[in-house]
Amino acid sequence: MKKQALLMLLVLALVYPGNAQDDRQGLVPMLERFVTQLDLAIQQAAFGASAVTVEEARVQSRQVLNLAVGEGDTSFDSAIPRLGDGVGLNNYARRLLRFVEEIPELREYKVTAGNIAFFSQAASELLKASFRIQNAEELRRQIHIAQGLLLAARGAPGDLPSEGGVRTILALFPE
Repeated sequence: MKKQALLMLLVLALVYPGNAQDDRQGLVPMLERFVTQLDLAIQQAAFGASAVTVEEARVQSRQVLNLAVGEGDTSFDSAIPRLGDGVGLNNYARRLLRFVEEIPELREYKVTAGNIAFFSQAASELLKASFRIQNAEELRRQIHIAQGLLLAARGAPGDLPSEGGVRTILALFPE
């Protein structure tokens, strides 16, 4: 009977390989893509914050929003040329929250992951609200604030866990 149970567990492990090790293997590439998309969004926000006209700022604002929400979101503007991978910063943040829940060694970074998700979502909401702004200076200011939120979500390798961002968690996995 014990042999049958062990054999059944082995078969289940082979058929359903989802485990913490597999989760860890997917984590680093996901974090690297997340940082790349954050860098792109931060760059586009910098362009928007320095735009001369309302129209230029609005296009950059929509670019950043598209990067934040991803192609599947109702706020995604397909009339704007797509930058990035189309996944969306908010979706990356949700994936990170799942990884933190599933991988025991990352549970101490639950606050960090929650902050990242908050900053990304807050930037999205701020950019959505900015569509009603008609004044170039005010629009640039809103984009600049969104840029600050995205910078906080990105973080730096040496940040404290409770104050860090994606780079803080990525630094846990040396190459």
